[in-house]
Amino acid sequence: MNTYQNHPLAGAVDLDSAFNKLWSFYKKYFVGLYLISVVGSLLSSLFISGIDLASLQTTTDPVEMLEKMKGFAGPYALTILVSLIISVLLHAWVLEKPAGEPEFLQSLLRKSLVALVPYLVAMVIFGILTVIMVSVGIVLLVLPGLFALFYMITVGLFVMPVALTETRNPMEMLSRSFRLAHRNLWPNMGWVVVVILIMVVVAMVLGALVMLPFTGSFIKSITNPEEAGTMLEMARNPVYIGLSALTGGLVTPVMPILAFLLYFRNKAEEVIIEVTTENDNAVKVEDLYPPMPDRE
Repeated sequence: MNTYQNHPLAGAVDLDSAFNKLWSFYKKYFVGLYLISVVGSLLSSLFISGIDLASLQTTTDPVEMLEKMKGFAGPYALTILVSLIISVLLHAWVLEKPAGEPEFLQSLLRKSLVALVPYLVAMVIFGILTVIMVSVGIVLLVLPGLFALFYMITVGLFVMPVALTETRNPMEMLSRSFRLAHRNLWPNMGWVVVVILIMVVVAMVLGALVMLPFTGSFIKSITNPEEAGTMLEMARNPVYIGLSALTGGLVTPVMPILAFLLYFRNKAEEVIIEVTTENDNAVKVEDLYPPMPDRE
């Protein structure tokens, strides 16, 4: 099995070196990561655009509203599925692209397909655990809820690297991810928090740029509550969908890159100690002293 010791994301020991490796990798392999991200965003937007959320505003009957919401389950499920598939492809690209193998695309698709189903199962279990932990944290206080959220995000970043490099067993993927995350828990969470905060700021700036052509609709929806439906219609506008996909594709590859930075860093610190208990290899007291000459 390839240990990926020479992978360009391996060897980060602190936040500074991690950011340098992340940025260098992002620039070098930007095109492929960006194309995958944009295609995934367009497919997700295509399914979401089929959901008529504006119709809920004109519905007052709870039963009718519930029936309409049931109809939204299919498109939302497809959207989540597309997001997970794109996540698998992005992680596989980050892992395999630096190797530069001639049959890279075939290897990428093969590894992605093999890891897809176990990853989906693992993420369903992980999603349930995340909801439970975050909910309990919020019930206790807001800060424990935020801690639980960032903690689970940190653990979740290890799942896909483990699935691609170590095991296809969903339960082993999760247990292994928890062990790796706890190897340097506070630094791992610190890296995750810093990167997420930067991504949020960048996403807000890009979102503001996307909104520029639709400023009139945005202001109208804020000043006049009756025009709130214009925002929902705007989200289904092909121009808005295209701009959102093009800008969102700039941010999406960051988390898969961070996932392998964390994975390689924590995996490299593992030390396997073999303990032997065989009596034949036991050290005897006599072995600590030089042999005495024979008496004649």
